[in-house]
Amino acid sequence: MASIRVLPVHMVNKIAAGEVIERPASVVKELLENALDAGAGRIDVTVEQGGKQLIRVSDDGGGMGPEDLAKAFVPHATSKLPDEEALFHIATLGFRGEALASIAAISHASIRTRTAAEDGGHEVAAGGEVLGEVRPCAAPVGTTVEVRDLFFNTPARRKFLRSDSTELGHIAEALIRAALPRRDVAFTLTHNGRRVMDVPPARTLQQRVADLFDPELAEPLIAVEPSDGDVRISGLVAPPSAARAAAKWQYLFLNGRYIRDRFCQHALREAYRGLIDPQRHPVAILFIALDPAAVDVNVHPTKIEVRFRDGQSVHSHLLAAVRETLQRAELRPRMSLPPEAPEPPDDARRQSLREALADFFAAQPAPQPHLHFSERRDRPSGEPFGGDRAPLPPMARLSPRPPADDGAAPPLRAAEPSDPPAGHAPEPARAPARRVMQVHNTYIVVADADGLRIIDQHALHERVLYNQLLERITAGPLAGQGLLLPATLPVTPARKALLETHADLLARLGIEVSDFGPASVAVQRFPAFLDRADPAAFVADLLDLLDGGDAALDPEHLLHSVLDMMACKAAVKAGDPLGDEEIAHLLDAADAADKSTACPHGRPTQIRLTLRDLEKQFRRG
Repeated sequence: MASIRVLPVHMVNKIAAGEVIERPASVVKELLENALDAGAGRIDVTVEQGGKQLIRVSDDGGGMGPEDLAKAFVPHATSKLPDEEALFHIATLGFRGEALASIAAISHASIRTRTAAEDGGHEVAAGGEVLGEVRPCAAPVGTTVEVRDLFFNTPARRKFLRSDSTELGHIAEALIRAALPRRDVAFTLTHNGRRVMDVPPARTLQQRVADLFDPELAEPLIAVEPSDGDVRISGLVAPPSAARAAAKWQYLFLNGRYIRDRFCQHALREAYRGLIDPQRHPVAILFIALDPAAVDVNVHPTKIEVRFRDGQSVHSHLLAAVRETLQRAELRPRMSLPPEAPEPPDDARRQSLREALADFFAAQPAPQPHLHFSERRDRPSGEPFGGDRAPLPPMARLSPRPPADDGAAPPLRAAEPSDPPAGHAPEPARAPARRVMQVHNTYIVVADADGLRIIDQHALHERVLYNQLLERITAGPLAGQGLLLPATLPVTPARKALLETHADLLARLGIEVSDFGPASVAVQRFPAFLDRADPAAFVADLLDLLDGGDAALDPEHLLHSVLDMMACKAAVKAGDPLGDEEIAHLLDAADAADKSTACPHGRPTQIRLTLRDLEKQFRRG
């Protein structure tokens, strides 16, 4: 057995760095926490190459004197734990004293700082195993930490970093987590010389959400009034109609610290039980305040995981606060009208648009003999996949029939053969038609010799479309169709980075997205068969899916999840009345479909009642 030896300090620091510093965003997180603990009112973050080449965090906080600066890079040196008792009442974001030492162990780092009581500033540099001396310098009040060449001496870790846009997205997310609980502080983020985030101080949390994300997300949010007691809950929650495709839009903070906790996430989910689709997730920004002695924040080096002394109490308080907020609120979704198209700026623009419209309609293919979706007002629909490939079968292009004269769809409708018009010869004999009826415009009941099949029209159509999409995308990219008026949606830098990272996937799906200013993108092309889907809303849901965390680990699983979502958006919905021919097309397509007994999400598409089952229910057997 090898003998035991004490590790040298530089190896200890590298090991600590491996626990604390996972990527450039980890450095930004630690430096943001230090700046906030120092009383900063403004924090500027500057990065280059996604933070791999440069990270600079400047604040206007209290700064450090030369004596403190000399100890800043020393391991386990901190100003935030005056004595051992303070370890059980952590009230600051950073307290371990590992961050700066770990950062210096794997980069070339420097600090320039000045206190308000000093006429001049001081600086010190460190890198790898070398710690420089403190020197005088010119500096404003506050602190600037500069980190260059991250992981220069740990190349194995550097190889695991992602693209610049992906790393920038993680950095932007770290800034969002720091900015949400501190709306009194201004933040900026600059990447490669371009300002990507500029967040001024906000008077309300709702305004901070609008500045960080977009006004459309902030506008419907409902305030959770601060509760009394040992566990105090406050924040904002969205109505059920604003639920998203991923849980990414759930931000939980404990005493100002961003956390992930299964008790809290479960309580939030339970509060929305029965109000949202099980496949969607509520939007919430919630703050939990309780005695620091009642929680252990020292469970993990990153301090995102915590341990409550009484997790069940936190769970019940959070559940009650959100549930009561939803019960008091008006949850009926409001009808939103599409915004009016902006006026063209000049005659040249008008002429250009007229010519584009003329060219577009002149190039439209002849009408297809099969059924089709109702055309969108902002773009005509064309062939779903283009070229000489066969289009999707008619069920992929359903159009709900007009409602009955009284405006109400009948709950039960049977498909019956009609007599041929007078004067027409009868058609040649065909195979016996199915005996079919549609119930409540949601279920299709098919009678056969052995009994009944009851079919969920949405689930079955979803399975048919999913199989066809999978076959098509295996053969090549889906064809997109240019939008006459590009659909715009607001995005954060992190979400914009996701679009850049997954550009190949978007191309395979027939979606083209372009930059539309610093905080928004425009959807230029969109799959033609998704006539029912709003392009901006679809891309927003797609971003939620891409942000799920497993995109880089299993791209094949991600592709299947996206196809699931596309099939769900394009399929007929519960409540859509179907014509007899449409029902027949769906049943024919289902007979030829693989795994047609379950939708892509695993729900059954149909159930069967045999004659024997019916006889038992009526006590005939």
